Amino acid sequence: MNDKATIKLPKNVWLIFVSLYITEYVGIGFLTIALALILRKDGMELNQLSLIPLMMLPIGLKILWAPIVDKYLKRRLSHYRNWLIISLTLMLVCLMNIAFLDPIKQFHIILPIIFIFSTMTATQELAISGLVCNVFLAEQRYLISSIKTSGSMIGNILGGGVILLLYAYIGWMWCLLLITVLIGFTLIQLFFFEEYRYCQNQPIAESNDPQYWKNLITIWKGKINWLVILLLLPFSFLPAYNLLSPILVDDGWSLPDIAILLKVFGSIVSLVAVVLISKILKRFTRKQSLTYSLLCHAFCLLSFIPISLGYVNVFSVYLACFLYFFSLPLMSIAITAIIIDNSDNSQARSTACNAQSAPSFICGFIVISLSYYLAQKFGYFPVVIGSIALAFFNGYYASKAIKN
Repeated sequence: MNDKATIKLPKNVWLIFVSLYITEYVGIGFLTIALALILRKDGMELNQLSLIPLMMLPIGLKILWAPIVDKYLKRRLSHYRNWLIISLTLMLVCLMNIAFLDPIKQFHIILPIIFIFSTMTATQELAISGLVCNVFLAEQRYLISSIKTSGSMIGNILGGGVILLLYAYIGWMWCLLLITVLIGFTLIQLFFFEEYRYCQNQPIAESNDPQYWKNLITIWKGKINWLVILLLLPFSFLPAYNLLSPILVDDGWSLPDIAILLKVFGSIVSLVAVVLISKILKRFTRKQSLTYSLLCHAFCLLSFIPISLGYVNVFSVYLACFLYFFSLPLMSIAITAIIIDNSDNSQARSTACNAQSAPSFICGFIVISLSYYLAQKFGYFPVVIGSIALAFFNGYYASKAIKN
């Protein structure tokens, strides 16, 4: 970090990051939750829907090409902006192609396009991370972190909620084209963004430094228990939530009602929870906050049992979603704090952070796909019960495995 005074960034720079974080999630929000709901409503089997989450694997594997983004496309006027322009342009091309395909009849053509789209989304996320490290000083990063959280929530509300609500009125093609308009707006902003003009930190070390790659392994030294917790995490908290959508579709809920529940109501609850919970967790040690948050979330998952047995009513569904989305940030904040702590002594902190995030991301997409498959084979109840059991075990394991 350099020693010059903090630059007062103009509003248009902050607006670019708001747009980037929203567009990072709006497309994925539609192509995961919303697409699965639309296809399920049209009668597609769960085992076919299980292929959609697998197309999102690049988001969990992005650490593999992070050095490429750091090293290449450095030009006189910009570096990470170049990657962002390429990523967003290819995302637009993917969406425009999908818009003119039939999601049922041409499902297997759409799948590889979604894979390319998710790869570009992952590359966009890597480039944003590098840009944030260069542009924002320490005293500005709390605000940009808040923008990231808010942007992800807004992107999910738009992609998985608002646009899904519009699906009944404007149809498949116009939903996709609407998302391209949002991404296009961000792309136009990037063309006028002078990256190096606002860089306040020294350039990062060359990414071909062996230490960069070495951190993928050395970060786990003495932290095998931590790796186990991260691997178990998606198996415990994802299945119940993931299966709620097809359960509601099977029960006759309309797509707009599901969109409002999962994307609008859920995101608002989480936004409120972030404000309330972050202050509470400061009073606990890392071990206490992780253990309490995992166990709290496990207890909240119990509310999904009646739903998985077919007792689906508005009160039980909204109660389960409220408890789920309120406890989720509690767990997320605790885990993120430990990830940052573990990266403190690393020579490549971004790599260290992404290396710890990758196991849950990768397993998450596998779990989503697997939960569809197992629900088709054994039913909703056994899958939900199994995930809750793992959630309690993970909380107990954390209480014994984490030292402080």
